Amino acid sequence: MLTIRNLSKTYDNGVQALKSVSLDIEAGLFGLLGPNGAGKSSLMRTIATLQQPSHGQISFDNKDIIKNPNIVRSCLGYLPQEFGVYPKVSCYDLLDHLALLKGITDKSQRKSQIDNLLHQTNLYDVRKKDVSSYSGGMRQRFGIAQALLGSPQLIIVDEPTAGLDPQERNRFHNLLCEISENIVVILSTHIVEDVSQLCPNMAIIIDGEIQLQGKPAQLIENIEGTIWSKMINKDQLTHYKKQFNVISDRLIIGKTQISVQSDFQPEIGFEPVQANLEDVYFSTLNQVSQMKKDQVKPSWAVGGSHA
Repeated sequence: MLTIRNLSKTYDNGVQALKSVSLDIEAGLFGLLGPNGAGKSSLMRTIATLQQPSHGQISFDNKDIIKNPNIVRSCLGYLPQEFGVYPKVSCYDLLDHLALLKGITDKSQRKSQIDNLLHQTNLYDVRKKDVSSYSGGMRQRFGIAQALLGSPQLIIVDEPTAGLDPQERNRFHNLLCEISENIVVILSTHIVEDVSQLCPNMAIIIDGEIQLQGKPAQLIENIEGTIWSKMINKDQLTHYKKQFNVISDRLIIGKTQISVQSDFQPEIGFEPVQANLEDVYFSTLNQVSQMKKDQVKPSWAVGGSHA
């Protein structure tokens, strides 16, 4: 169990990346969903003990990892959003070096684990090539392999499917499902589909704050019956956004499909649609955006005109 309480992080430049984040994350896959710049990477880096929080507590299996970072470092697998590699070092040799750093001193044990991971990440045939020469997708698969070295008990993967083609993405999804049965795996992403397909528990983070958390199925059920869809002309979008609670829009063959959240049919032509996790996500983003707009309204706009 990973327990996070009132975690805040303000950087030296004054940017507050995390604001009183509290989460309980049990064994299994946990999805942290949010747009770019929402604070996901700041939270992952703090959990991984790569930076100190400004305030708050983090414990893993009831042990304080802020006071004792080596507790989590000894059992952590971490795939950051961006990472570098040594030049002119083969994939196998680099994994072997990282395995030694993780304390796997038995040579045959290292070879067995590395070979297995190379097959799982579809890198075995290119294991002798320099990682610095890999394509973006291949390098991402290498990052996944190194994160799984040493049978970690806590795994953090930050935007792990970036750069993966659909087949590689499916392979990685299957791999995460296999390893997450008895350990904590945090999947940080802005891709709704990754969370929807993999995670029995999740949270949405926006502007450094946890806006919503729970089981995806329950969160979807909470908005069921409130999502309506309509095809409109592109030049009508501004009008509809002024009139209704439009949570998303997308272009489809020259027309614009809008999704509106409402307890009743907004107007003739809207059709009810079955809610999904994307609707939950867009609805949450829309609520936060609306709250921001309300906060910056001048006093005369909030309280009405004055005599």
